[in-house]
Amino acid sequence: AEEAELVIAVLDGNQALNQEAEKIIEIAEKAKKAILILSKADLPRYIGPLPETSLPQISLSSVTGEGIEQLESEITKLFPDPHLPAGEILTNARQADAVKRAAESMKSALDEFEQGATPDIILTETESAMQALGELTGASIREDITDLIFSRFCVGK
Repeated sequence: AEEAELVIAVLDGNQALNQEAEKIIEIAEKAKKAILILSKADLPRYIGPLPETSLPQISLSSVTGEGIEQLESEITKLFPDPHLPAGEILTNARQADAVKRAAESMKSALDEFEQGATPDIILTETESAMQALGELTGASIREDITDLIFSRFCVGK
């Protein structure tokens, strides 16, 4: 949960608060982003007072749909529109070039796959894409992972 991009913690709003529910809240509070859902909003609420938390809380009913719009709104607040105009996410030409190279490599891998190419050719293109994206994130492909991928297909590097 601590490594997840979003945790949606769901508590049964029709049941009394217990240690398990308190533990769920505690775990959700450690997440990067989290939302607390009190389910069964269409039924009488028995959960009682919740521990103090900074998590957004939404009462939701899967039967009536109550709270769905609020949930969508909260998720939108946490994750703004990814379709921003060009240049708003990438901050320089080097980043734009890395994304372009990654996309071209993935397109090549897909084309090779559709043409029935051997796995080593497809993996070479995929590895190129991963390296280009690694330039953006600072992550790199560890040699042991590459070795593992290639060993599964019985090909050399």
